[in-house]
Amino acid sequence: MEKVRSKNNLKLIFILLCVAFATPSVMYFITGKSISNLVSSFTFFYTNPTLEITPIKIISSILFLVIFLGISFVYYKIVKEHKKVFNNNKQIAKFIIIVSIIFLIMLPLTSTDVFYYIGTGWSEAHYGVNPYYTSVQELMQANPNATSDEILLKMPGVWAGQTIVYGPVWPLICKILSGLSMGNLSLALLIYKLFNLILHLSNAYLIYKITKGKKVFVLAYALNPLVLFDGITNVHNEMLVIFFILFALYFFVRKKDMFLTVVFFTLATAVKYFAILLIPFIVLYYYRKEKPLKKILYSSLWAIVFIIVLCMCYALYMRDFSILKGIATQQSKFSNSMFIFFAIRNMDLAITVSKGLMLAFVIIYVCTIIKLLFTTKNYILSTYIRQYNFLLIIFIFGAITNLQSWYMLWLLPTLMWQSSENIKQIMAITIIAEISNIIYFIYYESYIFGQFYIIATILLNVIVSYKNDYNIKRRLKCKNY
Repeated sequence: MEKVRSKNNLKLIFILLCVAFATPSVMYFITGKSISNLVSSFTFFYTNPTLEITPIKIISSILFLVIFLGISFVYYKIVKEHKKVFNNNKQIAKFIIIVSIIFLIMLPLTSTDVFYYIGTGWSEAHYGVNPYYTSVQELMQANPNATSDEILLKMPGVWAGQTIVYGPVWPLICKILSGLSMGNLSLALLIYKLFNLILHLSNAYLIYKITKGKKVFVLAYALNPLVLFDGITNVHNEMLVIFFILFALYFFVRKKDMFLTVVFFTLATAVKYFAILLIPFIVLYYYRKEKPLKKILYSSLWAIVFIIVLCMCYALYMRDFSILKGIATQQSKFSNSMFIFFAIRNMDLAITVSKGLMLAFVIIYVCTIIKLLFTTKNYILSTYIRQYNFLLIIFIFGAITNLQSWYMLWLLPTLMWQSSENIKQIMAITIIAEISNIIYFIYYESYIFGQFYIIATILLNVIVSYKNDYNIKRRLKCKNY
C-alpha cells in the first residue's frame, strides 16, 4: 500500500509542477490579452520587454529555474523507477498524454520562432510568394494589403527580412498549417501546437516499436522537459526531424527496408540538414559484411536515391541554386555558441576560427566514415550509432556558430543505442540546455549575443561529467573490493 501511494505521489508531483509551469499562460488568457500582444516571458507578473534588470525579472527567473529543476528531478526519478511507477502501458500512455496537453496549453516562452514559421507559411498560402526568394518584409513593402495582416505583423523583427533557412519540406508543412488558420493568429498557433503534439505522441510510439516495448526509452523521450518545453510549448520543428529519423530507424531496424529508410532520412534532411550525418553510418552497418568495393558501390547507389528524393523536394521551390543559401545563412550567425567569445571582439577572427573548426569536423567525420568503409570487423549497430552520436556532439558544440537549446533534441532519436552512462549524460545535456536559458527572462532574446548561456552550459556539463566519472570510478572500486 505504501509503495502504491509513493509511486502515485511521484506522478502527482510531476503533474502539479507542470501545472505550475503552465499557470502564467493560463493567467495571460484569463486577463483577456491577445496573442498579437504576447511578449514571451515566464512570469506571474507583468514585465516590460526592456534590457533593464528589475526585481520582478529576477523573481521570474528564479521561479522558472525552481520549477524547471523540480520537473527535471522528478523526471529522473520516474525514468529510473519506471517499473515501480507504472503497472502497464495504458498507464504510461495516459500519463504522457496528460502531461503533453499541459505543455500544449502553455504559450511560447523562450522563443518566437513559431511566429516565423506561421508568418512564412501564411505568406505562401495566402499571398502566393516563394518563401525562399521573398521575405515577409519584402512582401509587406510590395503589397499594401499585407501591412495590416496580424500574422505578418507578429513576425519577429529579426526574422522579418529573412527568407526561409530550412529545407523544402518545412515551408511546405508551414504552408498547409498556416493556410488552415484562415489568417487568425491564435488559431494558427493552436494548429502548430496540435501538429507538434501529434508528432510528439507519434515519436513516443515509434520509440516503443523500435525498442520492442522498452518503457524506459519511451519515458526518457516523452517526459523529457526539453522535449515538452521546446517541442510542444515553443513549437520547434525539431519534432518533425525526430519524427522522420525515427520512422527511418523503424523501417531499418524492424522492417529491414533500406529504400524507405533512405527516403525518410532524406525527408529529415529536407527539414534540417544535420540529419544527413547519420545516413552513412546506417548504410555502412547494413553492408558491414561486404568487402570495401561492394560497400562503396552500394553506398553510391543509395547516395543517388538520396539525391533524387532531395531534388524532388527542392523542385517544389527551386528557381536557381541560391535556394541553398539557407545553409550558409545559419552558419553565418553567431549566437550562444563558443564562437561568441571571438565574435564580440573580432568578427573576422570568429569567422576564421569557425571555418577552421568546421573543416576540422569534416575531416574527422570523413576519416571516421572511411575507417568504417574498410573495417572487416562485424560490429553491432550500437557501435556505429555511438560513433555518430560522438560526432554529432562535436558538431553541435564545436562546429555550429548559432547554437540554440533545442538543438540538444538532435541527440534523442538514437538514445536507445547509447551506453547507460552516455544516456545519463545526454539526458543531463538536455536539462542543462534549458537551465542555462534563465538569462532569457532578464535580457529576452538579446541574451543570445552575450556569453552567459554558453558559459553556463559548458560549466554545468563539466560538473555533470565529473560527477558521472566519479560515480563510475567509485562503483569500479567497490567491485574490486
